[in-house]
Amino acid sequence: MKTTAVFFISLFALTMACGGSSTSSPGDAVTEMFAALKAGNGERVVSYMSESAIAGMEGQLEMVKLDPEASSAQMAALGIDIDSADIPDMTVKDFAIAVFSSQMMASVMASGEVTIGEVTIEGDIAKVEVTTTFPDRTETHIIDVVKEDGQWKVVEFGLNM
Repeated sequence: MKTTAVFFISLFALTMACGGSSTSSPGDAVTEMFAALKAGNGERVVSYMSESAIAGMEGQLEMVKLDPEASSAQMAALGIDIDSADIPDMTVKDFAIAVFSSQMMASVMASGEVTIGEVTIEGDIAKVEVTTTFPDRTETHIIDVVKEDGQWKVVEFGLNM
């Protein structure tokens, strides 16, 4: 179970990687993605993920596919509802939607707030200073954001949840 918890914490840190639908600035991509996480809206979260962020989840999905029954049970214990029968044919995007739609993810994010600081843009690449505040801590991170198909997408969020 400890391995599973570490896996999902790592997954969360890796994949708070989003940016998306109609975002006019890199900071908007981060704040809108955070709002979607708080709402448990996995489809919206994934709409903010860069292609590389989605691809970065491939390894986690492959681990889950090694033992669908055990993975499904372990995820269920964490509040992530994925039927073991769906796992073998699951795409990375479907997996991300399921994880980010979970009650667990929404409850983790519910008490958090995000504040955008300095934004540095160089062409289609941006760095966004983000301060996250949860009841037990406040942290500041630099988030990488890229422009894909005219929309800002978060590449890496880097939170330690």
